[in-house]
This record gives sequence, structure tokens and C-alpha cells, in this order.
Amino acid sequence: KCIAIEDDMKEKIKELSKLRKSISLDLKKIAEQTKISTNQLKNIEAFDFHKLPPNPMRRSFINQYCLEIERAKK
Repeated sequence: KCIAIEDDMKEKIKELSKLRKSISLDLKKIAEQTKISTNQLKNIEAFDFHKLPPNPMRRSFINQYCLEIERAKK
């Protein structure tokens, strides 16, 4: 799971952001798959969690972002 404490979350997102770029996975593709706007995905990668909707949607957005990148690397 992606969600633990915030520092773990940031490390996980940092890792996945690097992975996403290394496999040339565009945020637009993730947006299409998850129905989360590219702006919201950028907020996740920038750790601008306060710009995301409140929980439980925030947690859901971050989890979907993580799962989509992990799915794409396979």
C-alpha cells in the first residue's frame, strides 16, 4: 500500500515518479486510466496534498496513482 505515514508516502511517490519517467509513462495516460485529472496527479508528485480533495478521496487518488504506475512497470 502507498499510504502509511506522510514521510513514507513521499518516499514512495518520489520513487514512483522516477519510475514513471524512466518507463516514459505520461501523466495523461494515468489520468485516462484513473479518471484523475493531470493537475491532481501533478499535485501528488509535488506533494501538494492540501490541493487534493479531502480524505477519503485524497487517499484514493494517491493509491490509484501508485497502483497505476506499479501496474505499468510489469
